[in-house]
Amino acid sequence: MKTDFLVIGASITGINVARELKQRFPDAAVALIDKENGCARHSSGRNNGVLDAGFSWSADSLKARFCKEGNQQLTRYCESKKIPVNKCGELVIARDGDELSALDELQRRADGNGVKLEQVTARQATEIEPRAKVHEHALFSPTTASVDPVTVMQRMEQDARDAGVKFYYETSFLRKAGDEFVTTLGTVQADYVVNCAGLYADQIAQEFGFAEGYRLLPLKHNYLESSEVPGAFRTHITAAADLSGSYPGVHIVLGVDGKAKLGPAVKPALWREQYHGADGFHPFEMSSVVTTGIGQMFQGGREICKACLQRFTGSAQSRLITAGNRLVEGIRLSDYRDWVRPEIQPQLVNTETHRMVSDFIIEGDAKSMHVLNTVSPVFTCSMPLAKYVCEQIAAATGK
Repeated sequence: MKTDFLVIGASITGINVARELKQRFPDAAVALIDKENGCARHSSGRNNGVLDAGFSWSADSLKARFCKEGNQQLTRYCESKKIPVNKCGELVIARDGDELSALDELQRRADGNGVKLEQVTARQATEIEPRAKVHEHALFSPTTASVDPVTVMQRMEQDARDAGVKFYYETSFLRKAGDEFVTTLGTVQADYVVNCAGLYADQIAQEFGFAEGYRLLPLKHNYLESSEVPGAFRTHITAAADLSGSYPGVHIVLGVDGKAKLGPAVKPALWREQYHGADGFHPFEMSSVVTTGIGQMFQGGREICKACLQRFTGSAQSRLITAGNRLVEGIRLSDYRDWVRPEIQPQLVNTETHRMVSDFIIEGDAKSMHVLNTVSPVFTCSMPLAKYVCEQIAAATGK
């Protein structure tokens, strides 16, 4: 097969990059390969569906740069395609006096990012969400929303097909062989390769001489689904201190149908696609993951080690129930017994500092571009991120 652009990975990033390439270069052939039998099989289709507003990240990050615009673009896209959007907003609370400073920090970030974030009194907060436990005051984000990620992905795939992108599923990238690329479908000749392979993006990047200072730590995110009726909560509810830190904190999120989920419980997966038990057991990946995880925990400093041990030990279900009751009234074990499909995020670790990388990483040259560390909020950021990646490609190739 010959193609002008070869995109690896039918993730939300890969599909949007392929669409953007066809818009920029309408006469170019764009082919997308993925080892699965369809799109949205991993993080892009398993995430919680939240459209983040963009107030959680510092203004100098790519996440902050793309999240506000991505929220607006993806909301408009869903509305134009008649895809349901739950515009429930997000209430951000302080659980005690020590966390009030975190509210102030988030407000500063929101102001710096140009994101609307409203200061509300405790009384106003409980009018927004009567079950919230609010200390003194809170923040409300009116633009945070929810969608069904699988529905969004399927519609974006169809748009890419309609634009002329060719999809080749059940096709794995195996290796780079000079100027050609070996796949399970056969050898591909491509002028340019774009790596959006998510959980395997670092390995593919290393085939091209990139991602040399990184290793991937697959982090499994699990949520408990509430058996309460839709509407038992009115909005997403998050603790400010959890948003301002490096690790995702426990929160209440609402689906597009209004049903609540509590999570995430976070722990390293033992291999990159360890969703359930020993399914797909991969001993080489497990060895690499364990080595990376131990290095990150015990060489990255006391603070990170303590945070990892707090999150990765004990009963996940009991931890979530306890944490949930610090946020809102009435979180009962009997209502939170069922786990939803787990998501595994491709978290990069810097091998020199042994710290988790917080921002997106994009590396490339005149022959290839590699999108690394596609962790939350990459779903929200996907459209402007794809545009940025294609701008980097245009600059690298002089097109």
